[in-house]
Amino acid sequence: MIDDLRAFAPPVRHEANNLFAALTGTIEILQRAAVTDRDRARAERMREATTRLEALLKGYLSLAAPPREEGGTDGPKVLELLRPLLVLLLGPGRAVEIEAPPRLRRLAIPVEELQATILRLARDAAAAVPREAGLRVVMEAAPAGVSLIVTPVPGGAAPPPVFLPAA
Repeated sequence: MIDDLRAFAPPVRHEANNLFAALTGTIEILQRAAVTDRDRARAERMREATTRLEALLKGYLSLAAPPREEGGTDGPKVLELLRPLLVLLLGPGRAVEIEAPPRLRRLAIPVEELQATILRLARDAAAAVPREAGLRVVMEAAPAGVSLIVTPVPGGAAPPPVFLPAA
């Protein structure tokens, strides 16, 4: 089954990009043609919803067909792709804060393993999050690699960091 998902991910991604381009173009026309504040607000809500849907779909597809790059796994890129899934995990109206410098060392672990680790830590932390709270995910440089911590916010106790070896 996972092989089927992997096989369909590129054509689904391509078709979704075509559909998002059509939606974005139509929304731009609606925004330019809007006469009332109400029409402008509706077009803006459509634009925001389209942007969120695009990010969610890209994050979901990244689970089936993770981005491959030479020289190791780009942790911050993988984390950013997972952001909409982390928001979905928490539920509506709850914030996910991500702190990850874009130029962290590449990781020696496969993308799938990093994704699984991030999602496992987020699920564990989310179980302890009060209804109005969110999550903070921090990825930072550590000796010979990178550390990863997922903490409930505000005021959640930070668990011990997970060490991810550098490539």
